Parts: sequence; structure tokens; C-alpha cells
Amino acid sequence: MHMSRWILAAALAAAPFASYALGTNEKGCLVGGAAGGVVGHNVGSGNNTLLGAAIGCGAGVLINKKRVEKIDEKKQAEKDRKIAERRERERRRLAQQSPEPNAPLR
Repeated sequence: MHMSRWILAAALAAAPFASYALGTNEKGCLVGGAAGGVVGHNVGSGNNTLLGAAIGCGAGVLINKKRVEKIDEKKQAEKDRKIAERRERERRRLAQQSPEPNAPLR
């Protein structure tokens, strides 16, 4: 009995590391499915565990897609801001190096 507890504890401790290998859809499905299964089991007569897990999986995938889209939008906005800053610095550097187009010749 003690050995099975150690194995269970080791599996639970290693579970977060294994989640990095999963894609975003799988993570959403696992989280939503687990939550849906618990809710499905506790609500009603207790025979709705699989139905709750299936609905939770679908909802988890959709919610996770929205979360990933927001993260991607933030990353893209930051990337665009950095590119704009680089272009502005380059424009200023070139403006300092080249003479004014209407400046009188010396």
C-alpha cells in the first residue's frame, strides 16, 4: 500500500512537467474535462460524469483558444512597438548624418 502511494505522489508531482509537452488544445481539453467531470458527477444523480467531461473538454478548448489569442496579440503588439522604435531611431540617426535638403551650400 505504501508503494502505491509513493507512485501516486510521484505521478502527481511530475504532472506539471508533462503539461509542457501538450499543445494548447489538449491542455484546454484536459482542464475543462476534469472540471466538467467533477461537476457532472456532483450535479444530478451522479451518472453525468462522462457527459460533463465531454462538455467541459469542448468548453476548455474554446476558452483556451481565446486565452492564447490574447497572449499572441500582446506579443505582436510588443513586437510592432519595438520595430517602430527601431525605425524611429534609424530615421533620427540618418537625419543627423545627412544635411538639410534646402540648406545653403558653404
